[in-house]
Amino acid sequence: MKNMGTNAETHCIWTSLPFFISIIITGIVIGSVAEKPLFEFEWARFGYTVSSERFFAAADIKNTFIISVLCVCFAFIAGFSAIGQPFAYFLLLNDGTAVGSCIFTMYKLYGKSAVLPLVMTVLPKAGFVFAITALTVRSALKSSAALFCVYRDGDIRDSRELDLRLYCIRFIVLMLLALVFSAAVGVFDFLYLKLFRL
Repeated sequence: MKNMGTNAETHCIWTSLPFFISIIITGIVIGSVAEKPLFEFEWARFGYTVSSERFFAAADIKNTFIISVLCVCFAFIAGFSAIGQPFAYFLLLNDGTAVGSCIFTMYKLYGKSAVLPLVMTVLPKAGFVFAITALTVRSALKSSAALFCVYRDGDIRDSRELDLRLYCIRFIVLMLLALVFSAAVGVFDFLYLKLFRL
């Protein structure tokens, strides 16, 4: 019983918000130093794309939604594996590097004048992305940890984490949230294009 309590406490630490934030901050630092995200396609979610007159909110919403859904699907698959936890954490690190590289690049190109577009476009996007990714990763981690306990000890710590139906419902909800986030991205970019110029 004592061992089970210790495992539960340790699991709570690895799925806690402060731990997630530490991973994201690490990613931001890496992205700032490297001056590019781990994957170039992440620019579609975080890159500053509204300085052009050819900006179309619908295209931005579509691209953001596709990438967000791919990330949710990646976490969904990671949750099916007892060793999928490092891959789930990787999503947080990836988002951090994308934001860090975007902030550094914009500051390098525009100097102090980059503050307004960062506040109006990049930071709201980052907030939405980090929230969805954190929820996605947390669900994947819980499922992966439950599977690991089954394989290691033959012990089902929480049967709810092994409920396939509930697990699928969680990720369907996360995909819907990704759609809402994508629409919000288009709104922020559109408002910036109409009200301000870099």
